[in-house]
Amino acid sequence: MSNKRYISTFFLLTVLYGGVTVFCFVENKILFAILSFLVTVVLFLYTIYYIFGRFKEVDNFIEAVKFYDFSKRYPETNNRNKPIYHGFNIITDTFHRLNREKEAQQHYLKKMLELVDTGILSYNMETMDILWMNEALMRMFNLPSLKNISWIKKRNKELYDALLYIPPGKNSLITILTGSQSIKVLTNVSSFHTEGKTYKLVAFHNISATLEEVEVGAWKGLLKVLTHEIMNSIAPVSSLADTIKKRIENSIEKTEGLTHTDFEDMKTAMETIHRRSEGLLKFADNYRNLSKTIVADMQLSSLDELLNNIYQLMYPSLQQKGILFEIKTDDKSIIANIDKNLIEQVLINFITNAMSAIKEKEEQEPHIILFSGKTTNREPYITVADNGCGIPPENRDKIFIPFFSTKKSGSGVGLSLSRDIVKLHGGKIHLQSQVDRGSAFTVIFPAI
Repeated sequence: MSNKRYISTFFLLTVLYGGVTVFCFVENKILFAILSFLVTVVLFLYTIYYIFGRFKEVDNFIEAVKFYDFSKRYPETNNRNKPIYHGFNIITDTFHRLNREKEAQQHYLKKMLELVDTGILSYNMETMDILWMNEALMRMFNLPSLKNISWIKKRNKELYDALLYIPPGKNSLITILTGSQSIKVLTNVSSFHTEGKTYKLVAFHNISATLEEVEVGAWKGLLKVLTHEIMNSIAPVSSLADTIKKRIENSIEKTEGLTHTDFEDMKTAMETIHRRSEGLLKFADNYRNLSKTIVADMQLSSLDELLNNIYQLMYPSLQQKGILFEIKTDDKSIIANIDKNLIEQVLINFITNAMSAIKEKEEQEPHIILFSGKTTNREPYITVADNGCGIPPENRDKIFIPFFSTKKSGSGVGLSLSRDIVKLHGGKIHLQSQVDRGSAFTVIFPAI
């Protein structure tokens, strides 16, 4: 029988015997009335005793809960095997289970925080007492186990300022001297409140190695860009120079003078070499200082003239490789507002890539064509088309990503740089490609 039913039974018996006492007294049965009254008093006193006994046990249990004392076990049953304090033991067991789970969670959390490379420290913002700090922080700044951050003030001013003065919710990149070297750390600061106290939580991420790696990668990337663009310009210039040299040597061997046509061809070749060399110098100058933005020298230029310049530059190299090179245009009077040197660099990249695509396919009749014209929206455009191996669909969205290349010896910077140059002109690049049939890169300029 539960405590509730036990008390209810005694209470009902007390009321019943009280009623019997009144009835006997009314009926003038004095003896029965006295006996019934005595029984009523005994039942009432026993009920009071039982209730107050339970109250006392409840008070003791509350006191134990207040001081987190769950060591006491309460009797499950009385002498007659009736349950009395079973509920107390359930509550006690529940607290024991919750404490074990809490300790396990704290243990796991502590182990996890010890494993990470991020230095973490939490302290009371009023007393400066340290709530917790992990091993990573002590290794990072060569610190012993501390109880108050005031110890840090005289030994590491930068670290102390970071802990004290960086406001919650703000992240900062700072340099902290530790031992004989300085490290760059990214700090993340937050605050939290518990039990009426305010704590600051500061995390330190050592990013010195990452910054060095990024810096080295950036320099390597820059060298790839410069090497790629210089090689693209030097190759046709070298080919033109070699062509002029051979023509002169042939004339000397045959003891024949150079004809007017020969001089005109040599003049055109030298002008092409000079123009491309100037363009290469300007390109190098644009990238000499990374802190400066490339500024295009925009001028109204004839696309037909631009294509002919490219033809004169690239024809000797393509001829040596047995690649047919043609120019086609819808209208020779088309002009666009461009920087000719930069756009030449873009077209050289496209033609160089087309040569590689043709080489990979081993086409019997390799062919590269330059088109110029206007779109239906009157926008000037230039297209470089080839009948090479084409670009697989899965790579078409990646080819403009810096340093992505499908060629074994490619740097992956040519198309990325070309896209940036075209964007600088306010234009766009459109790609059409079919595997084993070829590709066409079209540069569309803003309408004038």
